[in-house]
Amino acid sequence: MMKDKQPASVKSAARAMDIVEQVSRSGSATAREISRATGIPESSLSYLLTTLVSRHWLLPGTDRAYVIGPALARLASGAPPTLAERRAAILRAVTRSTGETSSLFIRRGNDVEVVDVELSAHPLRFTPQKGMRVPLHSFASGKALLAALPPDQLDECLAAMPCARFTPYTLVDEESLREDLKRTADRGYALSREEHTIGVMGIGVALDGRYSLSVAIPSPRFDHLTERRIADEIVRIVDEMDGWGRETA
Repeated sequence: MMKDKQPASVKSAARAMDIVEQVSRSGSATAREISRATGIPESSLSYLLTTLVSRHWLLPGTDRAYVIGPALARLASGAPPTLAERRAAILRAVTRSTGETSSLFIRRGNDVEVVDVELSAHPLRFTPQKGMRVPLHSFASGKALLAALPPDQLDECLAAMPCARFTPYTLVDEESLREDLKRTADRGYALSREEHTIGVMGIGVALDGRYSLSVAIPSPRFDHLTERRIADEIVRIVDEMDGWGRETA
């Protein structure tokens, strides 16, 4: 008699538990070591590891190894994750998945301000500092917030917002900026093509009316396939962790 096959969701849950238990037993383990110990193919581990890291069940350790994260202790104590932990989890998941620097922003009037940063491991990378403020129109994170505004609020914002030029590619006239924001709304993410800093491309999404997230990619590593891959990863992770980066009442 043939055994019933496990539903995919049950199989994924079982594998996630196997991974956590294996890392707990060994103290730390690389993806290859986890694969050998659990029998889970390395090709299937990436998504599971990213999810476990984003939820703080695992944390990236040294030498590409993983260690147990604070979620287990938090679960035992009944304490919810702090806002800082939730934000850091999103950025870690995005940077680990895309390989590029990710930043969380908050809108401050006509600017966006860096709230938190997770740096890429690449030697060539963009390194924004916490507290850095840049105009909405010049950054992917800012354009993502602008594109999410209702039409009347967007009209009011553009009428009051000075559009300074930072590079030859900065969108400073209203018609060009509106066209770009329309494309942003249609595709679900904003794209900055060296519009604030030469050599830096950006992909951003709005989390809500105040917060946005963006990934910065040096232009030598950027092409259309990279754009689509990173945009898809950002949207997927943000969807999975809906609300984690926002303040709650």
